[in-house]
Amino acid sequence: MGVIKPFVVFCLVAGLSDSPVEADSRAVKLNASTIGLLAPEYQWLPQSISIATAVQHEGGLRVLPILGAGTLQSVSDLAQLESIDAALLTLDTLTYAKAQGLLEGMDGKITYLARLQPVSWALIVPKTVNDLQSLANKRIATGATGTAGFVAGELLFNALDVPFSRVPKQGAEALSQLDKGTADAALVDVTTLRTAKLDSARFQILSLPLPEPLISTYTPIILSSADAPSLIAKGRDVETVSSALAVLVFTGKGKAQQDRLRRFSEALFRNAGSLKLNSNIAADIAGWTRHKSSAEALKTLAAEAKIEPDTQLQQGDGQ
Repeated sequence: MGVIKPFVVFCLVAGLSDSPVEADSRAVKLNASTIGLLAPEYQWLPQSISIATAVQHEGGLRVLPILGAGTLQSVSDLAQLESIDAALLTLDTLTYAKAQGLLEGMDGKITYLARLQPVSWALIVPKTVNDLQSLANKRIATGATGTAGFVAGELLFNALDVPFSRVPKQGAEALSQLDKGTADAALVDVTTLRTAKLDSARFQILSLPLPEPLISTYTPIILSSADAPSLIAKGRDVETVSSALAVLVFTGKGKAQQDRLRRFSEALFRNAGSLKLNSNIAADIAGWTRHKSSAEALKTLAAEAKIEPDTQLQQGDGQ
């Protein structure tokens, strides 16, 4: 067995010899500068990492991307876990959670710091299906309970009066179920279709209208061949819906968190140009309340630049 060199022993002992007061002081300083940023599902982890990379060490700030256990669980985690300061969540998640009574006692406490690019949904069906009612009581792959696809499927098909049997697969796995015939349709995030290899002779994207009860939750959009090269021919388009994705926070966790969020907001907007996101992160989200720290950060940066915040922070088409 090797012998530990004296220098190494000295370093280890020195590291453990700090007084409790010094150790506590260091911990307080580290926690005061660290933001826990939750990505509810794997597909949003790149956005979380992009944000962390852009603002890391800005004024001593640290951002730790954390992978969550599904979008619905993340609502609870955002509200209850001290280690979570912010989370990437969609508007339809909150709509569903509220309808299920999961936001009891949280009214007005979930607000947003920044708007990210939307999550758009596409309904993939066989060429033999020509309307939504043909899917009544059929098997539709939307996702496991609590996932973003599950939420969208439950909200949309219920509002469209299309009862269905849920297949608990999402994304590429949902498309695989459709291809194998173990699902009759698949509701997937449009980003999945950019690399999907589906036979356009067998499958198509069915138009998904915006249901009247959900006009404050979803936005109608048009898909083109750029969104789904294997299913939409050039020059053609398909109507569907999207939901805003945003950096959300839960108010009421104390003054220390408010200070972290203020610093995080300023760093986020100040470094917007280095974010790999196609979104105007400073844009307002209709029906949502912007967190005080975010509003103050935008005013500060606008005053410094003497321009409007939206002009300074435009990263893409803002959709």
